[in-house]
Amino acid sequence: MDTQRYAAQHPWGPGPWATRGFDVEGHRGARGLVVENTIPSFRAAIDVGVTGVELDVRLTADGHVVVWHDATLDPEFCVFGEHDLAGARVDELTLAQLRTVDVGSRTRPAFPRQRAAPGERIVTLPELLQACADATDLWWTIELKVDPTEPREVRTRHTLVEGVLAAVHHAGVGGRCFVHSFDWATLESARELDPGLLRSALAVVGVTYAPGSPWLGSIQHEDFGADLAGAAAAVGAQVVSPLHSSCDEVFVARAHALGLAVLPWTVNADEDLLRMRALGVDGLVTDDPDRAVALLRG
Repeated sequence: MDTQRYAAQHPWGPGPWATRGFDVEGHRGARGLVVENTIPSFRAAIDVGVTGVELDVRLTADGHVVVWHDATLDPEFCVFGEHDLAGARVDELTLAQLRTVDVGSRTRPAFPRQRAAPGERIVTLPELLQACADATDLWWTIELKVDPTEPREVRTRHTLVEGVLAAVHHAGVGGRCFVHSFDWATLESARELDPGLLRSALAVVGVTYAPGSPWLGSIQHEDFGADLAGAAAAVGAQVVSPLHSSCDEVFVARAHALGLAVLPWTVNADEDLLRMRALGVDGLVTDDPDRAVALLRG
């Protein structure tokens, strides 16, 4: 792919598309290849040539920003040590307690190519950024997991944002990362604390982007209706990130007209990967970055 020509045709602001062409981002590292949200999973994504990685972060009870998707510890995916922490909330456990859990040994049947990473533990965001510091042109899409219907997560929202900002700036990746969230109040908090940091508005049409939704921060759905891109622009995002099935030509054109890049998720099937590229999206998040890189950037 002619990356200079691609960038000239996609002037939607800073991002991997501006310099590196079509953006293929590994979901939770490379979930289809190695157990998700572990350092080996992110290294696998880097090894197959992604332009970016997507990951999830939460707060522990003692204030550490950790790389983990679920609000709780699921025994289907965790191997517990001396203490059975099955079902425990991450935000009610200390980092030391979380370190007792093996999160790499159990693979998911839904991903038949997924390799185990025995003995891997939940890592902090600073640890992950350090472990991938040699990937000097890698973009980071960091999803801040905040549920606006969960009071304890609302109370610690600001602390989570502060922790993420501190980590990315300490690691020197503030110029190549997106603060990414379904909770648009989190994006607004990030804008207040660091206006220069890029923000990505996640959405599921009809679920988080819906009438009366608590997920939209100061945005009122009735002011925008079907115009998800307009709502994302109004909240101050530079990227709009919908479930891929919500993307069509009209949506992509509207987002681009507003200066927004379009980064759909989670795109795995070959026909969906090709459809997204044909629609003119700027990149995508996938569980199978090796296949996506070969198909879309080969």
